[in-house]
Amino acid sequence: MTISKTQSGAGLALLLLCAANFLDAMDVSTIGVALPAIQAELGIKATSLQWAVSAYVLGYGGFLLLGGRVADVFGRRRVFLWSLAVFAGASIAGGFVNSGETLVAARLIKGIAAAFTAPAALALLLQVFGEGTQRAKALGIFASTGATGFVLGMVLGGAATIFSWRATLVMGAPVAIIALAIAPFVLPADQRQTGPRPRFDWAGALTITPGLLLFVFGITNAAASGWSALPTWGSLAASLVLILFFLVVEAHHEDPMVPLSIFRRAKLRHANAIAALFQGVYVGFQFIATLYYQNVLGWSAFVTGFCFAFGGVCVMFLAPRFASVAQNRGTTGLMTFGVALQAASYVFWVSAVGHINPILLVAFSQIPLGIGYAMTYPSVQVAALSDVEGDKSGLASGLLFASFQIGGGIVLAAASAIFAAAPSFGWDPYVTGIAFVALLAAAVTLLSALGPRTSALQSGTYQAAE
Repeated sequence: MTISKTQSGAGLALLLLCAANFLDAMDVSTIGVALPAIQAELGIKATSLQWAVSAYVLGYGGFLLLGGRVADVFGRRRVFLWSLAVFAGASIAGGFVNSGETLVAARLIKGIAAAFTAPAALALLLQVFGEGTQRAKALGIFASTGATGFVLGMVLGGAATIFSWRATLVMGAPVAIIALAIAPFVLPADQRQTGPRPRFDWAGALTITPGLLLFVFGITNAAASGWSALPTWGSLAASLVLILFFLVVEAHHEDPMVPLSIFRRAKLRHANAIAALFQGVYVGFQFIATLYYQNVLGWSAFVTGFCFAFGGVCVMFLAPRFASVAQNRGTTGLMTFGVALQAASYVFWVSAVGHINPILLVAFSQIPLGIGYAMTYPSVQVAALSDVEGDKSGLASGLLFASFQIGGGIVLAAASAIFAAAPSFGWDPYVTGIAFVALLAAAVTLLSALGPRTSALQSGTYQAAE
């Protein structure tokens, strides 16, 4: 029995789904500021340390499409509950790791669990809330919690590291356990199949999942070992073969895991492209700025994490409002202006670093960055889901979240390579790295402006997402 059809029940369901979304996003960045403490205790080599972060992204990005389709076929609530339980268990296990290998394994399992939780949660939200204003508000809140979790992950990680770096791994478990206890009473039960259950596309799953895993692994490994390393180009080549084979399988399957016709939808294509690029640019900036604040300025993990707090506050309070604007007035203009503000923030950082007080540098760069992120993140979610039918909402959610993760990996690898190569040319690595980020953000602004102009509600397509 569920109570999600009542107003209070729907609100509680939204709170629960947002909590899970916050945890999934938070874990992407929360461990970053704890890396020096982890290295000191576990003795992980510097070249292997990045995998404490990347393992989560590897599991998250590699399994998202599978997670979204499994939720659509086998039941969204069932998948949500099982994956959240695995996430909680891996979080607790993370507090007891005693080597780099066990740490990476715990992070990988959490990432895989998040890949099933995130699309199931978004699909459940679309199921709980009806069309129009209520859904617009709920989607805005959901989007804001995901963005807030990612942006504030470093702040929370820095605070937790004061006590122990292990707290960064465990702190999500209590929330996940409470959500598991409440979920059966507030989330809608999975609908019984009236006809034959759709055939699950095992061939598609067995090609796209390892294909994405190898792709994410390849671009992540490039940041540490370079593009010429065998694990890097070998993984990318194998990934290309598997993805091409996946496209052939999907074109001939009666009930494909990813119907290729879904990519004919202009809003979905455009939103996924912007999601990948704008998130990638932000991840690249966050990576280089964090190194600068700790290695050059000598700030602690907590202070470094706190530098990103204003952006998280902006997202928390402004993203729901911008989501409503996107619903009523269209998404293209809003995401264009949002990415432009972020580009302006990166340009300011490059121009001002070393010339003004570091506290002013952080403050003045975070204002446009936070507001711009709060505009862009919900806009791409609204656009991506605006013309997707209910039975494909899990898949569309998986595509969107995969775009965020894979885009972050690609741009981070490129920014890291530029950062590492800059000193050999006599360039400042921090200025050069973020100059690259700023140029890419300017290009993303132009790409954003080329998107569809019609309003989701005016075109009537958003209602189809029921």
